[in-house]
Amino acid sequence: MCASVKYNIRGPALIPRMKTKHRIYYITLFSIVLLGLIATGMFQFWPHSIESSNDWNVEKRSVRDVPVVRLPADSPIPERGDLSCRMHTCFDVYRCGFNPKNKIKVYIYALKKYVDDFGVSVSNTISREYNELLMAISDSDYYTDDINRACLFVPSIDVLNQNTLRIKETAQALAQLSRWDRGSNHLLFNMLPGGPPDYNTALDVPRDRALLAGGGFSTWTYRQGYDVSIPVYSPLSAEVDLPEKGPGPRQYFLLSSQVGLHPEYREDLEALQVKHGESVLVLDKCTNLSEGVLSVRKRCHKHQVFDYPQVLQ
Repeated sequence: MCASVKYNIRGPALIPRMKTKHRIYYITLFSIVLLGLIATGMFQFWPHSIESSNDWNVEKRSVRDVPVVRLPADSPIPERGDLSCRMHTCFDVYRCGFNPKNKIKVYIYALKKYVDDFGVSVSNTISREYNELLMAISDSDYYTDDINRACLFVPSIDVLNQNTLRIKETAQALAQLSRWDRGSNHLLFNMLPGGPPDYNTALDVPRDRALLAGGGFSTWTYRQGYDVSIPVYSPLSAEVDLPEKGPGPRQYFLLSSQVGLHPEYREDLEALQVKHGESVLVLDKCTNLSEGVLSVRKRCHKHQVFDYPQVLQ
């Protein structure tokens, strides 16, 4: 995903404009996150008017031209996520009063390429999903290109999928951000947390006081009144046009289609399937597909093959 890069005064954009369906999703997602933060102690900063924004000044450059930041092996690493954080202990509300009528403003850090001592990239190219999320923020009325007016700071470091990250080096990159300050008022987005062998339900990257908008929280990792729980989005859904299905009885009362489930969770679901019979269906990855059949479009129960995501209806 290298192509051309768009830089503008309203944040980085790496790929062409998103489809309307995607655009609505990310705008809605960002709105959910903001509402979650506001509802937990920031009502006094609710916007009352919309300021006019400047026209975009777009400069197209290659991904290879972004500034390179070298991270020495001994670069500082933030503390692990502070589970005791709440709005009144870890969030600096005084950053949020610099704007007319106390309007919340969000700043997006400029895109940079972080490399280790050997010149190896710390992370992959920014994903399409994260790019679209940043675009939704920069297109909103909450965006500011003035870091001194910002209430929230969003890094251009993509941590949506932990499986693609170098944990230590990503944490070191976060610590290099100019206003990091132990992560106060910084917002990270993560949809796929954890990894073997523990499969934690929150991002394993040390992030100190940073807020986390996450899609995998458990009651142990969710900091009530601080973090924001968000829905997990699959980019494959953009290619599927499912007809609407009216209300009424369904064949299955409970259906699980997730592959790669933690063994303990799968055992619990399979126990329910044994107990309740045909009203519960637990699907898994298919191992008996014909050559050329896309495995991402199929799910299996034993030797029975189902179309995915159609089976979810």
